[in-house]
Amino acid sequence: MEEQEKEPMSKQLFKFYFVNSWYSLFTITYLLFFFYSAIFYFDRVLLALKFLYYTVRLSTALLGLSHLFLGIGFMVALIIPFSVSISAIFIFFNLWKESEIQIKQKLVSTLFIIIIIITIMISMDDIIRVIAQKEPLADFVQKNELSQKIISGSIEVENETLILEE
Repeated sequence: MEEQEKEPMSKQLFKFYFVNSWYSLFTITYLLFFFYSAIFYFDRVLLALKFLYYTVRLSTALLGLSHLFLGIGFMVALIIPFSVSISAIFIFFNLWKESEIQIKQKLVSTLFIIIIIITIMISMDDIIRVIAQKEPLADFVQKNELSQKIISGSIEVENETLILEE
């Protein structure tokens, strides 16, 4: 037990997820899913920083409270999916490695965690789309050409447009 406490968290995570057993198929799949989600949402963290820089450059004395509250909502909605994806990796580790509850309870808890985290990601995506359509953020969305990426739900790939919704 003392050896585990002395090991860095990265080694403990590696040993847990890549254990030499049949259930490593599930742990590796879980890890890859949420690690890919974190990479996918990292771009939104950069967008949140870009929005913060954009707001600082503006004269905040001329901005209304709607810009403040919608901006906060926009930034939080951009950052939460990344944070949740990273924390999902540690939550799973703590649930299975550190807790002393029964396996049935761990399985139910794991399913519950996955459902909650995916629901949070989907909700934040919807919130971003709604907030980005509001008037105070229209200038930022237009200047950064985000209207096609965030609002319409489409991604341009080599002169073709893929519709993500509908």
